[in-house]
Parts: sequence; C-alpha cells; structure tokens
Amino acid sequence: MILNNIEQVDKKVCTGCGLCVEICPKKTINMQEDEEGFIAPVVNNHFCINCGLCLRLCPTTEAVENIFFKNEREYFCGFISDKKTLLNSSSGGVFNVLANHILSQGGYICGCVYNSEMQAVHIIINKREDLELMHGSKYVQSRVNQCFGDIKDLLLNGHRVMFVGTGCQVAALRLFLKVEYENLFCVEILCHGVPSPKLFSEYLKYLEKKLKGKVKNIQFRNKEKRGWGSEHRTCIIYEKKGEIKKYRPILPAYFSAFFYSLNLRESCYKCRFAQLERVGDLTIGDFWGYWEKYKKRIVEGISVVSINSKKGKILVNSIKDKFEFYESLSQKEAIKSNDNFEHPTKRPFERDGFYKGVFNKGYKDLWKKVYLSKSCRKKTIVSIYGALVPAKIRFIINKLRKK
Repeated sequence: MILNNIEQVDKKVCTGCGLCVEICPKKTINMQEDEEGFIAPVVNNHFCINCGLCLRLCPTTEAVENIFFKNEREYFCGFISDKKTLLNSSSGGVFNVLANHILSQGGYICGCVYNSEMQAVHIIINKREDLELMHGSKYVQSRVNQCFGDIKDLLLNGHRVMFVGTGCQVAALRLFLKVEYENLFCVEILCHGVPSPKLFSEYLKYLEKKLKGKVKNIQFRNKEKRGWGSEHRTCIIYEKKGEIKKYRPILPAYFSAFFYSLNLRESCYKCRFAQLERVGDLTIGDFWGYWEKYKKRIVEGISVVSINSKKGKILVNSIKDKFEFYESLSQKEAIKSNDNFEHPTKRPFERDGFYKGVFNKGYKDLWKKVYLSKSCRKKTIVSIYGALVPAKIRFIINKLRKK
C-alpha cells in the first residue's frame, strides 16, 4: 500500500522546514539527518493513520500557491543612521530597526541564533538585549519548526510577532497557521541557499583543532577590517586559555563553498520561492546593484527591500525615520546583481559528490574542492584578487575600467 504521507515527497525537493512534524496528529514524523547532514522527515509508518495532512500542507506541493503575494511590489534601498548597529549588521541594518520597532510595541521576534553548541536554531525573544544574538548572516540551515506552536499562541493572545527566515521557512509557518494574522509580520531573507549543519559542524571541528581553542562565534560578514561585502570578511571569535581572540582567514573555504553554490541543499537549486512574487510581507537582502546605480563605494553596507504586502508597507513606513539614506528603486534596479529575486541558484556540476568527498576525505581538503573546481576557477581568481588587493585600489581599478 502506498501511504498518503510525506514520504511521497522527493527528497531532492524537500526543504527540511519541519512543518510535517508539527502538524502530524499522531506525532509519527521526526526530522533526521541524511547522509549529507541535512535534516529530512522520517515517518514511523507503523503508527501513521494515513490522513495525508502532512502531504497536503507541504510547501513543496500546490498548497503553497495561495500564499504568494500577488499585488504590485515596491522596492527601496538604504542604510540606518545608527553607525554602531550598522557596523554589526550584514548589510544596511534593516532587520535591526524592524525588530526594535516590534519590540517597542511589546511584540516578539523569532529569528536565527547560534545556541551554546554553535548550532543554528530559531528562538523567540521579547527583550532588546537579546536582539544582538540575531545579528549577522549564519550561512547554515537552521531548525525552526519548534517555534511554530509558540508563535501561534502569541498571535492568538494578541501579541505582535515578527518572524525572520528563508522563503521556505516563512511558507512553512504561514501554512502551519492556516489563516492570516494581522499581528504577524513575516520578513523573508533574500536567500542564496543553505549549507548542511553537518558540514558546519565539521568546519567548527577543523577551526578548533587549527586554533587550539573553543569557537564562540563566527561572523561571516564582519565589517571591522574590510567594510561591507561578502568574501574575505569571515571573523572567528574563539577562546584560548581563557582569552578571547579573533582569527580572520584570508581565503575562507567554507564561505567560498557557499558563495560558489557548492554546498547548498539540493532543493535550493529548484527553490520555488526564488521568484518575483514572494511569501514574506518584506524581503530583505544586500543591494549588490549599488555600484551600477551610484558609481561609488559604500563602506558600511546598504540593503535592498521588497515590500510585498500592505502589512509590509505599514511596517516600513513606521521606521523610515531611522534611515540615514532611503531611496525608492525600480524593479530592474532592485534585482540588479540579485539573481535570487528572479530564479534559484544555478547548480554547479561539482555539486555531484561534493559532500561525499568532503566527509570521506576530511574537512581539511575542502579548499581543493572549492578553489580548484573547474567551474569555479574564474571565481577563485576573483577571490584571490579580492583577498590580496585593498578595496580602495579595487575601487579605483573598477572606476577606470568603466571609462
């Protein structure tokens, strides 16, 4: 007998959102790590009652079509005036001002943090002092579904909640809730894809062996030395003999594997949420098209935001005074150099066997798979150029090339 449950979903399109676990009436589904270290549902078919609820609400099915916002979108770019907060943000600081606005109204924020074991998980906070834990891009898939029930309780009790996550996580939450709540604000990260938690764990082990210390934090987009950007800004915070230290790798292979799209979940290459119509009230990301528009270097960072719903517009209007710079964009300007506004990340052919090779040969050989891979050699040259040539000089070179 073919069971009417989540096991019918192709593992290559499963996003690992965990919605099926939360809605199963008999709790027969668990999330377990697969061979690549991504979590995926496993059903205890002995106790499954074949109700089909998990399959009907899965974000990989047609159930998701009704939650995309179909109305006309608005776009803007900008960065906040609070320089300290801006420095600690990945791009222009939009998340922080949105979150602080919700907190000032007695609301709650659900976002991603590193727990005490350096695992990426979603938690719910309602205190400003806890907000710093959510700053910065994590670049590893987080576990989120354990928050869904608590979010629903908060919403039913009249509290405002802002949920921040990837498109598939936002979709999972909205499908779990089944109805629209006026006091729920979903902020969708403009997502390139997510690497495996197991690979991230191997990265931590590699770092701790290399540094002979305990990793306390990884800031993938640290601005202290090089300003805003993507590569070459990884900062490792670690403790060694009771002293807190920092390590900045010149060519960080883990982040480069992400940047080159080598270590993403298979479903990310077929992501149905990477399109102009979005499932979040707002979509936030880096405004990589800034050079084309402004022809100048922006050191502190600048965000791009897509306003996808009426709630999203109300929320943005409530924080406009927190920006030092704010400017409306056309759709063409907003999506410039932000491919994931329109389509999923392209799958490189080296993704075949990537994880098997890394786990079999050990993390220390990761750099070979990243920097010597055939389809990524051009990116490697660009990476070396970016790592060794100061930003001011690169800016001058770019300016001369445009003339």
